[in-house]
Formats: sequence, structure tokens, C-alpha cells
Amino acid sequence: MKSAVVLSAVDGRWQKVRLTLQLPSMSKHTPLVAVLLAYLVIGSLFVMRVPAWQAPDEPAHYNYAAALVRGEWPVIEASDWDPALVPIAPDARNVPADRIHYEDHQPPLFYVLGVPVFAATNGSLTALRLWSLLIGAVGVAACYGVVLSLFPGRTALAGAAAVFYALLPQHLHIMASYNNDALSEALLALTVLQAVRMFAKAPSRGQVLLLSLTAGLGMWTKAQAYLALPIGVLALLTADSSALFSTRMKRAVQFGLVAIAIAAPLWLRNISTYGGFDFLGLQAHNRAVTGQLTAAELIAKEGAGGYLREAAQTTFQSFWGQFGWMSVPAGARIYQALLLFTLASAAAFKLWWWRGRTSLDVRQRGGMLLLASLYVLSLFAYVWYNAQFVQFQGRYLYTGLIPIALGAALGWEWLARRSILAQRWLWAAVLLVFVGLDLYMLLRVIVPGMGN
Repeated sequence: MKSAVVLSAVDGRWQKVRLTLQLPSMSKHTPLVAVLLAYLVIGSLFVMRVPAWQAPDEPAHYNYAAALVRGEWPVIEASDWDPALVPIAPDARNVPADRIHYEDHQPPLFYVLGVPVFAATNGSLTALRLWSLLIGAVGVAACYGVVLSLFPGRTALAGAAAVFYALLPQHLHIMASYNNDALSEALLALTVLQAVRMFAKAPSRGQVLLLSLTAGLGMWTKAQAYLALPIGVLALLTADSSALFSTRMKRAVQFGLVAIAIAAPLWLRNISTYGGFDFLGLQAHNRAVTGQLTAAELIAKEGAGGYLREAAQTTFQSFWGQFGWMSVPAGARIYQALLLFTLASAAAFKLWWWRGRTSLDVRQRGGMLLLASLYVLSLFAYVWYNAQFVQFQGRYLYTGLIPIALGAALGWEWLARRSILAQRWLWAAVLLVFVGLDLYMLLRVIVPGMGN
């Protein structure tokens, strides 16, 4: 708002008149626009500067799409896994990528959607990476929407959470590679967004069906997206507390049945192809990757303490940034700084929870419980997977990235509570920090580390 004094003629006499001018205000969702722009620009730099196949499992995902373009439906076989080929060394260039097929058990939706891009660009890996990056932007927008649904009008808080989600270096590295994680996370994020909104308003039958469709499509994308099922059920059972429990149970059953009906053709195909009750194809995958290090083997070698130490260190480092095929780490000082930031964020969130949660209404408490459940389920899935094979890859925790991002944003916003200006521009400060971190990781860690 600005005012100015001007002269005006009234009845032939000049008088001073104060005019109030309404200047254009910052767009309501400027934080989201800025975060998406940074995500797409820096992500595109990752796409261009990271050498071909220098992202986890990228050749196997690429060959799945190539098979679909040829009119073949991939089936995983024992010969698809060759431990001599993977992991790919960071400076390797003449990689026999066409021999790597161990992702053939994956659901097909991500690859089917990419077939037009593959065909139109003659299989350009750059184009497919950009396609994956664009899909990942849906998850960024959904994260922003989840926060605004819980905390209406707090665009700065939503923007800060979106920064954590979008520009976490390792997450951006994965989104800028050709990997079905992009669509899996996007569909899971959309499921969470729909579920959280149900705490504000009783869901209609159409909304329940849309939730079922989103969760069902997730199951056609990746096993990790199956977390949408318990999240959807929990939301429908706990939202709209004014309704009878029988009504809420009916909605949850309808959601589950429709989602399962959508996934059923894929399950039947897998059972028919792989036998037994292998409806996910995971048992066939486990048989194919014979020779991959198991948790039992590592514990026998290093002991339980050594196993836990390696799990904690590698998980933390790869959550933030351990690039390529886990072979390009950042320096020790970077990880120390990131550890301090992580501990500070966790401590700030706990302070908010102890002192600020009393301001939450019933709807917000329900939504926060839902996000906490997603976080716990993500941890459980990670532990379960690593109880079988040694896969200390922090990216497997990204199914819980929305609650992690919101927790960090709430903590830092609480620390800035004494300054309205600091709270308003928190998202911009966080954005600048993460842009700098991403550029450092790309130009000072990834590029030289991969001999590029």
C-alpha cells in the first residue's frame, strides 16, 4: 500500500487529496513457482552433466522401455543379472548397457508413459531423463499442496517444505535420471495430498474413487508406491470424525477394493509368469540377483555392530548425496555440515512439537498423524528391505520425504517466529542455500568425481 498527495479541482478550487495506491502484490504462490523453476533449471543441469548410466539402475530401466518400444513385455530371467557389470564405475564410458536387464520385473506404467518420448527421440537418454524430471515436478507441487492443506495461507512454510523436497541433492540426482522413482513418488504424493484434504471436508464418493485410482496407478508403477494403500485406508477411517465409524469403514473398504481391482490384472500376469504367489515379481527378482550381498553375510563378516555402523553412515550420506552408483561421495566436511544441519532441523522440529503443537486444530492433528504414519511406514519398509539385502541407499526413504520436509520447515519457521519478515522469507533463504548446495555437489563433486 502506498499513498500520495495530489492537487484536485473541486468546485473550481484546488484541494489536497490523499490517494491510496494498491501496488501489485507478490503472487500468492510465488514460492512454488520459484521452487519449481529452480528444480527444473538445476535438474536440467544434472541431466546434461551427469554421464550416461551414472545413476542407480538407469541402464536396466532404459532397456525396459526399449523392450516396450520393440513390442515386447519384459520378463526377468536369471541371465538379466551379471555382478561383473554393476555397479558401474564412475569413470566408465563404454558400458555394455544393453546387457543390463534386472529391472524387468517392475510394473510397466512409468515406461509405457515414456514410450512416445523414446520413440520420438530415437531413445535419447537425455530426453528420457528430462521426461522423468518433469514427472518429478508433480511430486514437488503435491508436497507444497499437502502443507497448504494442513496450514492454509502459509505459503512461506509450504515453499520451504517444497525446497527440501525438490532440491535435496540426492533426490534431485535421482529425479534427473531415468528411473521409475519419479512417477512412483509423484503418485504417492498425490495420494497423500488427496488424503490430507479429507480432514478438511468429508470425502464424496467421487473423491474416494479418485483416491483409489491414484493408489491403483501407483501399484502399476513400483512396489514402494504400495504405501498409498495403508495411507488411504487410515485417512478414510480417521477423517470426517463426525460420520459414523461404519460409514468411514465403508469408504475405506470401497477404496481398497477399487485400488486392488485396478492392480489385479498386473498381479494375475505376474503370478502366471513367475508362478506361486509372486504377484509383485519380487521373488523372481531375488532369484535373479544371486550373488548380491545379503544382510546375513555382512553381519557374519562385520558383526551386528559393524553392520549397524555401516548402515547408519551410508544411509545418511546417500540420503543427502552419494552419487553415481554410490561411488561418488562428497567430502567428510560436507557430510559433517549436513549432519549438523540435520540435527539442528530435528531439534527445531522437536521444539515446535513441544511448544507449538497446542495451536493445532483437530483437522491439523489428523493430517500430521497421517504424515507421521507415512514416515514410520517408510522406515519400516527400508529396514525390511535391508534385512534381506544390503541396500543402504537413502533414496529408499524418499517415500517419507514429504513428512521429513514439513518437519524441517516447521522447525526452522518456529526458530524464526520472533520476526515476521524472517518467517515470510524463510522459503527464499532455504531456496538459496539448497541451490548453492546443489550447484556445489554437481560442479565440485559429481563432475570431477565422474571424470567429466
